[in-house]
Amino acid sequence: MAQKVLAITSCAVGVAHTYMAAENLEQAAEAMDVEIKVETHGSIGVENPLTDEDIQEAEGLIIAADTEISKERFSNIQIVEVGVQKGIQRPKELIQQILEHQGTTRSTSYESKQTEENKSSRESKNPIYQALMNGVSFMVPFVVTGGLLIAIALTIGGVPTDGGLVIEEGTIWDSINNIGEAAMGFMVPILAAYMAYSIADRPGLVPGMIGGLIASSEDFYAGEGDTGFLGGIIAGLLAGYIALAIKKIPVPKAVQSVMPIIFIPIISTLIVGLIFIYIIGTPVASLFTGLTNWLESLQGTSSIVLAIIVGTMIAVDMGGPFNKVAFLFGVGLIGEGSYGVMGMIAVAVCVPPLALGVAPYIMKNKFQREDVDTAKASIAMGLFGLTEGAIPFAAKDPIRVIPSTIVGSVVGAIVAALSGVGDTVAHGGPIVAVLGAIDGVLMFTVGTILGVLASLLMLRILKKDVNLQETVAVAANNEGSFSSNNEPSTTHDKTETPEEKSISENQKDKSYQLTDLIQPEYIHMNIESSTKEDTIKELINLDAIQPFITDKQQLVNDVLDREKEGTTGMGEGIAIPHGKSDGISVPIVVFGKSDTGIEWNSLDGELVNIVFIILVPAKHKGDTHLKILQLLSRQLMKEEFKNKLLEAESREDVYSILETV
Repeated sequence: MAQKVLAITSCAVGVAHTYMAAENLEQAAEAMDVEIKVETHGSIGVENPLTDEDIQEAEGLIIAADTEISKERFSNIQIVEVGVQKGIQRPKELIQQILEHQGTTRSTSYESKQTEENKSSRESKNPIYQALMNGVSFMVPFVVTGGLLIAIALTIGGVPTDGGLVIEEGTIWDSINNIGEAAMGFMVPILAAYMAYSIADRPGLVPGMIGGLIASSEDFYAGEGDTGFLGGIIAGLLAGYIALAIKKIPVPKAVQSVMPIIFIPIISTLIVGLIFIYIIGTPVASLFTGLTNWLESLQGTSSIVLAIIVGTMIAVDMGGPFNKVAFLFGVGLIGEGSYGVMGMIAVAVCVPPLALGVAPYIMKNKFQREDVDTAKASIAMGLFGLTEGAIPFAAKDPIRVIPSTIVGSVVGAIVAALSGVGDTVAHGGPIVAVLGAIDGVLMFTVGTILGVLASLLMLRILKKDVNLQETVAVAANNEGSFSSNNEPSTTHDKTETPEEKSISENQKDKSYQLTDLIQPEYIHMNIESSTKEDTIKELINLDAIQPFITDKQQLVNDVLDREKEGTTGMGEGIAIPHGKSDGISVPIVVFGKSDTGIEWNSLDGELVNIVFIILVPAKHKGDTHLKILQLLSRQLMKEEFKNKLLEAESREDVYSILETV
């Protein structure tokens, strides 16, 4: 019977990361022959809930979440707790930790019994950031609902006037608009309440909610305006930590039962309210009002600087902390009637997934076949304003993908800033334009298109070829072409060998097989080296090819020089080093196999187990080796072919497999 593992996934917004982590955990478990059940805490609530029976049967629980998850149900089960990103990026590692009993249990000294790895993971979580993300996750549905209702009311029921769209009083659209404004009014109180809840649990809810209401009400601040979302954040933190401090005060047992429902809420609410009214409220209100006025006054160069900052933060971690902070900034300003920053964000959030969704279709040599399926999902997520759609591509190649998406998001944000694009809801992407929440739809579209094009250009410049067939053929082609004369190398005067004659005859017949360039003696079944350089030397030292080597050191240097131009580790355990050199007299292919793996700096970062080394005379004419490379690379794209090579036990087995190429 398969071992059973449980998991809970949750992200701040509860839309993309939550379900991506769940999907990756499920796929990893299937590959590891482990039964798994994943409970998701998304924006629509808890789905696939874990039962008492599940908990009793399971080996342990993985919590991959950026929000607060109650652990009261799991008092006697080991837990591995990480952020949701690790659930997406390292699902197998998390499952393995449970299977190896590296988790921690709440039954005995939760803190002291945890492993060093889990301890450092817990300590690395910033409680303030986690509280902020928890507040945002509950706030977003209110802002989206309210903003869209207002946008729909204005779009359909609004009457154009010199001062903009105006809704006639007493109409159904006026009622819809009022409902939307009521929903928007909950934005700051909900943010503060669930920040406090994350810190102090239920006792923090009341002081957080009331503190947020005070923060968002200008009646308390002598006409200075309200404190906006900045005040809401402060209120949430104050309420949470004050309630938490009161919880820790020792009290008689007779009072303990009523502390959470009477004393803690009343005392903490009173403290938070008085602090806001008499100490920090007015200064924060003045600061927020000044910030709002400054943002609205930005023109030209100043707005470009802001757009660069916003676009970079949105794209740099695709739904992570920087993205969420920028998003929260834009959402907070919506409540103050300032829509420009959210307009920049609306463009910036959709550029990365749309660009990465399109790229595999138009740059097939830079993406793998499975990327096409990922691209479809990325486009869909981009249309709905979910930056997370680009994460699978960024995880594979962060050094090249992330700069490309940043450039695209910045370009899109700059266009939005300069053209006055506004967004009245806490969301982005084309979907909000369709629903009428975008001011300046035309320039929103232009900004999105230009941003996508900028990302595609950067991807074309930065990304290397990863398709084996095209990569090898192009690389070989760059090292020289061959005429149809099929002349042997004239570098060294020597009698044509049987091998050379065989190759020439096959070239004339235009019948190309890999075995025209490789013999059983050129197959090395047990590579002992563990590095790229040593492996190349080991294969070139094979006794069978020594008669064709005229300068061994020159040959080694030429192959290693080719490696400096870019790795020939193509990924999936395969490397195809190659070089043209005066140190070899005839074209030769050497095969090597390693059971332990070789460090090769491959495109996917994995060790190499299969090596084909292509050695070609510098002045050799003819295109035989190019066509052999093309045939070989096609075969190496097939999982069955690679597996047969890995499972082969003798030279003869390998040679019979290569005869099919």
